Amino acid sequence: MEHNLEQSMYDFAIKYANQAGRLIMERMENKGVIDYKKNGSDLVTEVDKLSEELIRSHIQRDYPGHWILSEEDCGQENAYQAFLKTDSGYGWIIDPIDGTTNFVHGIPHFAVSIGIVKDGEPVIGVVFNPMTAELFTARKSKGAYWNGQPIYVGKEATLAEAVLATGFQANEWHQGSRVLKQIDQLAGKSRNVRMFGASSLDLCLIASGKLTGFWHEGLNPWDTAAGVLILTEAGGIVSDKDGKPYRLFHDSLVASNRIVHDEFLTAIKLLKVGES
Repeated sequence: MEHNLEQSMYDFAIKYANQAGRLIMERMENKGVIDYKKNGSDLVTEVDKLSEELIRSHIQRDYPGHWILSEEDCGQENAYQAFLKTDSGYGWIIDPIDGTTNFVHGIPHFAVSIGIVKDGEPVIGVVFNPMTAELFTARKSKGAYWNGQPIYVGKEATLAEAVLATGFQANEWHQGSRVLKQIDQLAGKSRNVRMFGASSLDLCLIASGKLTGFWHEGLNPWDTAAGVLILTEAGGIVSDKDGKPYRLFHDSLVASNRIVHDEFLTAIKLLKVGES
């Protein structure tokens, strides 16, 4: 019975992501009012809200007994408390547009992210980029897929071979920030560092062997719920900055192809936690 339910949820999550993706593409030239959350680099549009409403309404119709945690409804300040209150049973964790700044500027690196958890642990992940029609999916213990084809992490054996990615929280976007200092620590030790601006897709790029690692602080459950499952099902690993298994309410995330993980953790730990 549980298997059939999760198969149904997997199929419906893909359907919802595709429907939201179509809505987003229809509004590419008409994004409506663009608002600021914390500052000029933390954006939300009418389309974010419409995408969330679409997905939320479908879940409430098809799975009325399941809880929902979503970015625009919850808000960053309440994410931790909301997750702790609602982490039993099946729940849907939604980012209606992960990478809103990219969406606003027409950069083709944003996604609809839908993660489904059971008792707080991810069991289904769906990440869909409507501009490239790339669909990343996973079910727990069933593997990870890109447009229906199995995917696996890369085989880079050292940090020197690794292409890494990171990102900024809105309040970290300033000169001399901690993230910039971490990048400086990795300069010359890794092949290069990229900043793409959509955590769910960055995790999927590791899952498909295009990136080797990704680190970020201050993420919320909707940023990671789908991507971490896709990555781990592709053979990767996700921890916090101290190397402990990652949980959706943790404030730091370090992800990799598993092989370079210890070396990666050591490199970014060289900067003391309190420095900024």
